[in-house]
Amino acid sequence: MGRASRRRAALRSVPESEEEARRRELRRSNRAERRGGRHGSSLTEYEQMARHSHRHIAEALISRHNRRMNNMSNIPSRSIAPMMSALLSFGFSDVVLRKLGADKNRHPASYGGDWVDHIGWGADSAFIAGRLLFSGQFAGAAAVLRSQFERWTENAAFNAGISHEQGEPASSFAARAWSSCHRGYPSARIHMESSDSNFGPPLVDVEFWEDERDSLGFQGPEVIIGENYRVYPAALMEFMSELLHGRGRFVDVIRWEACGLLEGEPPVLAEAAQLLSDVLMLNLRQVRLCLATLAEERGQAALARGLFSLPELTYAGASGPDSSSLFPLLPETGLSPELVKQAKRAENAYEQVMQGKRPAGRLYRDDEMTLLYFYERRARAARFALESIESERRMLKEKFNIEGLGSRSVLHVMAAEMAEMVAIWLGQTPQGDAAALCSSALRSAHWLWLEDDDRAMSLLRVVLEQCARLRTWSSKPEKAEKLEASISTTPKDWLNAAGLRRLQSLNKALGSLLTSMLKSAWRGRGTS
Repeated sequence: MGRASRRRAALRSVPESEEEARRRELRRSNRAERRGGRHGSSLTEYEQMARHSHRHIAEALISRHNRRMNNMSNIPSRSIAPMMSALLSFGFSDVVLRKLGADKNRHPASYGGDWVDHIGWGADSAFIAGRLLFSGQFAGAAAVLRSQFERWTENAAFNAGISHEQGEPASSFAARAWSSCHRGYPSARIHMESSDSNFGPPLVDVEFWEDERDSLGFQGPEVIIGENYRVYPAALMEFMSELLHGRGRFVDVIRWEACGLLEGEPPVLAEAAQLLSDVLMLNLRQVRLCLATLAEERGQAALARGLFSLPELTYAGASGPDSSSLFPLLPETGLSPELVKQAKRAENAYEQVMQGKRPAGRLYRDDEMTLLYFYERRARAARFALESIESERRMLKEKFNIEGLGSRSVLHVMAAEMAEMVAIWLGQTPQGDAAALCSSALRSAHWLWLEDDDRAMSLLRVVLEQCARLRTWSSKPEKAEKLEASISTTPKDWLNAAGLRRLQSLNKALGSLLTSMLKSAWRGRGTS
């Protein structure tokens, strides 16, 4: 054995400290990152890598994932500004929630044990959707907003005395419910118009996912926000449907996130961001109405009036939250000690504001306040994640292995990145769009799963449909063309055509997770 070999052997015999092991692992990761970053995205290049070693493919895929994560800090401001303004409309709501007894330490994804905490869940969900949009994950944001839109559509319909008519598309029903419920919204200048309020089957019997392909061909009744900003619930419902089914011109924002790694700016980006922000603003509007009703019922009219004292449409800047606050809640990323400390500092500042103090020595600007709303909810999510890890540590004792979480997460990342590569190789075709949506939906589902958010399952239904779509194109291209051309195609049709009829129960279970929220006994006096 030579001198150098003996020296290495001697060094290996010395116990390695935890810090030294961390530095060694970091150096290894950096080397792998540099190697992976040298590869392109062509099928030929990946075939060459596969002939040499699967390790090269893994390094290339992880390098692409890291590029996307780094690019989250450079997302175009035109897609950030609408969401910041929509979140600012949250305004006085948190003060009212707390005064009416909402648990300020609730899990952001918890539906709530009573009505006021359920309303709080609706408010927190806006920031969960905002986080996904700030990350460029439009499909994930649309899934969260869609479930919220359906939930608050039920509330709007209940309060307006509107019921779903037999054979009526879900988008048309939503438009009638929202326009009727918000015709007398306190802070809006309303143009009164007649409305049909015929009764039909209860909303809980409606399967939103299965009847949504009927094209309206018109925008439907409007809702006016502020003095003259018009939004169209029917059009918003159809927009989210098209996005979650991987169809239409807005699929470009899915490909931008999945295949383009958030680089550049697709022409439809700003418009898609605005439409999702419109949905979020409507959801928060209904949250305010519910809070105002509850405050009035409890004899706190001043609180109710305060909810409508601020302008609905206010510019809140075009700079979103720090990209590190968007990271998935894993020990090496979103739960790293430094990021947890940052979140805790922001949460402490928020608590002081809620107590009427000025932690910055002055009043916060609108954009700063919007970010405080956001950071407080990220701090809560991180706290629950850490508590869950600690609970598992106590339960498993010596069997506990935090590395297992990281290993599973690598598999999830690899699956999403492989779907991305398939989308690149298939190009801008229906098959390519399906693969791109698989990639983006898997990523958002993973992020939500890490936070114990059931809406991860709704995104897995998206993945299931797109996998069936890909399989049909591969095995029965003529049938796939017919399904793509039909306006009445449903996820069930793709599963049947793909020979996956046995998965219909899974399809139904994943879809019913959202509607099960609607069917829960959450009805209160005039609140639904």
